[in-house]
Amino acid sequence: LNENLMISQTEEEKRKKEELERAWVADGIARINDILRSSGDKIEDLTYMLIREIVVYTDSKLGAIYILNNENPDNVFLEMTAVYAYDRKKHLKKEVLIGEGLVGRCVKENETIYLTDVPGDYISIKSGLGETNPVSLLIVPLKTGDDTVHGAVEIASFSFMAPYRIHFIETVGENIATSISKMKINLSTKKLLEHTRQQAEEMITQEEEMRQNMEELRATQEQSAIREEKLNKEIERLKALLNSK
Repeated sequence: LNENLMISQTEEEKRKKEELERAWVADGIARINDILRSSGDKIEDLTYMLIREIVVYTDSKLGAIYILNNENPDNVFLEMTAVYAYDRKKHLKKEVLIGEGLVGRCVKENETIYLTDVPGDYISIKSGLGETNPVSLLIVPLKTGDDTVHGAVEIASFSFMAPYRIHFIETVGENIATSISKMKINLSTKKLLEHTRQQAEEMITQEEEMRQNMEELRATQEQSAIREEKLNKEIERLKALLNSK
């Protein structure tokens, strides 16, 4: 009986733990989705709000988001658009080639990388106690449902990351990728519309200049015709004067 009771208690504790983990993941997803819904049209601002929320919510210490920059097909790279550490925004610019380093490898292979033996020279986190190496490092590809990669999120922590927390970041990673993809399409469409508008304005300006040139030419032709008519009349008058003599 005691053994059955212990098994029952263990199962109950396990069930409660799993429920708490599911609730934590669901609440985190809701927080990220709120940020995505209220996002503007600046990728840098959006990614900073996202990485700040992820770092704080997961109780990590440092995080960064890299977005795939493929505007130039001959120069495709990952651009660090946001980094967050110790409750303050860090202004860093970093470019990573596909396949380069852990972040580049994560994007190339389209697979999550989780390290609990972080290379000593990879990253150091500054704190009041000085510089310390993180205990764990998680890099998750930002990919849409069709496995198209749009970047990566990198999280460093002083503690190990439980599987449900990794699952949380992978889940929101897909939501982030979908939003980034839509934002890129909107920005591209906006640029195209602006280019088309400029072309239309240039065409209108050219048409106006052509119309003015035509009017000036017409006025010149009319003036020439008037002068020619006056000249012909003067010639006729002189002829008539000569004939009369």
